[in-house]
Amino acid sequence: SQPFCHCRLQPVKPLNPLEQQSDSVALPQVGTGRSGPYSQLTREELIALLLKQESQLSERDKKISELEQYIDNLLVRVIEESPSILMSMSSLKK
Repeated sequence: SQPFCHCRLQPVKPLNPLEQQSDSVALPQVGTGRSGPYSQLTREELIALLLKQESQLSERDKKISELEQYIDNLLVRVIEESPSILMSMSSLKK
């Protein structure tokens, strides 16, 4: 099992503050005549969409962290077993 780095993950705020807001705060924006992909959605649909997107972002963050860990481990292996590869690559960039 590899250590999991929590340093890059952004904390997710709970939805409680949104749920505590009165409907009168959120609803006037719906009726202002604005058009857009989300203008016709209800508050519940918007919250469901937000939760889905938060879940997708969380999964993406997890995959990114796993890939970063993989790259770190791969780089360590290259440094330990064949550092000349890195030296030859740096000379090509010059």
